[in-house]
Amino acid sequence: MFKFFTKSFVIQIIFLLSVACSSSINTNAKNEPIPLNPIPPVNTIYKTKPLLIPIQPQSNKEINEFKLIEPKQPKLPTTTTTTTNSKKLEAIAPTSYPLIVSGSNKKNITFKKSPEKIIAFDSAAVEIIYEIGAGDKIVGTHSFINFPKSTNNIEKVGDAFNLNIESVINLEPDLFYIFFEQYINQLENNKIKVLYQKSLNGNFESIPERILMWGEILNKNQEAFNSANLFKTRLNNIKIFFNNYSEGPTVFYDTGSLWTPGHDTLIGQTLDLLKLQNIAKDISGYKQYSKELIIQKDPQIIITSSPEYFVNSSEFKNLTAVKNKRIITINQELLSVAGPRFIEGIEELGMAIYSPIFNKILLSNIDK
Repeated sequence: MFKFFTKSFVIQIIFLLSVACSSSINTNAKNEPIPLNPIPPVNTIYKTKPLLIPIQPQSNKEINEFKLIEPKQPKLPTTTTTTTNSKKLEAIAPTSYPLIVSGSNKKNITFKKSPEKIIAFDSAAVEIIYEIGAGDKIVGTHSFINFPKSTNNIEKVGDAFNLNIESVINLEPDLFYIFFEQYINQLENNKIKVLYQKSLNGNFESIPERILMWGEILNKNQEAFNSANLFKTRLNNIKIFFNNYSEGPTVFYDTGSLWTPGHDTLIGQTLDLLKLQNIAKDISGYKQYSKELIIQKDPQIIITSSPEYFVNSSEFKNLTAVKNKRIITINQELLSVAGPRFIEGIEELGMAIYSPIFNKILLSNIDK
C-alpha cells in the first residue's frame, strides 16, 4: 500500500511539473523572441569623438599610410561666397589720376596716367600684372621669370640682382618696378621713374593689398578686386578649417641641398598656418641644415623636390618620415613667389598633409 501511495505521489508531481513547463513556454511564446546578439548597454558605446588632430606616427613602428581622423566639417560663414559673388557684380570705380603711390623708401611716386611700358624687376609683380590682365604692358623683366609662359618673349634686362642699365634705357620705360634698392639712384639719374617695394618675404597676408595697388596703378581696379577678394576668401577658409586642429606633425622643408626656411619666411609662415611644426623654426631666413640635426629632430614628414635623396640615404633610413613613407613632393615654385598663385601653394601643401578632407572643405564653397 505504501508503495502505491508513493508511486501515485511521484506521478502527481511529474504531472504538475509538466503543466508548469507548458504554461511557461506558452507565456514566452506570446512575447518577442530574445535576440541571439543583443545590443550592448548604452554605456558601452563610445560617444566621445577623438581630438581633431592628425595621428602622430610612432618612430619605431612602420606604417604605409599617414591616417587622419576626419573632423566635423566646419560651417563656413554664410557671407563667404555670397559676399564674394555680390561684390564681383558691383562696379568698382576707375582710378582717379593723378595717383600717388608711396614706396618702401618713403618716396612718393606720382602717376598722371596708367603706365604703358613697364619693366617689372620682380617675379611677384609680373604675376600680379598678368593676373589682372595687363601683361602686355611689361616690356622688360629679369631672367628668372618663368611664369606665365608668355614671359619667355619679354626682354630680360638682368638677373635677380644684376641690371643692364643700357638695355633699360633703350626700352624707354615709363615705370621701373624693383624689389631692392641697389640700382634706384642710377635709374633715377637716367630720368627713369622707379617704384621700389620690398618683397613680402614673411607676410603673405599682404598679397591682396599688393594686388590692389597694381589695380590702381594700371586702372584695373575691378580685376584686381576680384583677384584679391578670392585670395582672401580662400585664405579665410583655410583659417576656419584649422580652428578644429591643434598641433600637427613635425616637418622638415627642404628647398634643395638641405636648405630650409625659418620662422620669418613665407614658407615658415605657411607651415605655421597649417599647424605644422617646423623643426627649423628657430632659424631666421634660409639656412642649410646639417644631417646630424635632421636625424636628431627626427621629423615625421619631409617636404622636398628630391625624395630619392632621403629614401636612398643610409644615414636617413631610421627617420620617422622615411620609415613611414611620408616624404612629400609639391610644386615648391608656388610658395616661392608672393603673388596670386601663392594661395594655390598653401592649398596644395595642406592637401598633401591632411588628405582629401582639406580639399573637400576648402574648395567646395569657392566659385572659381
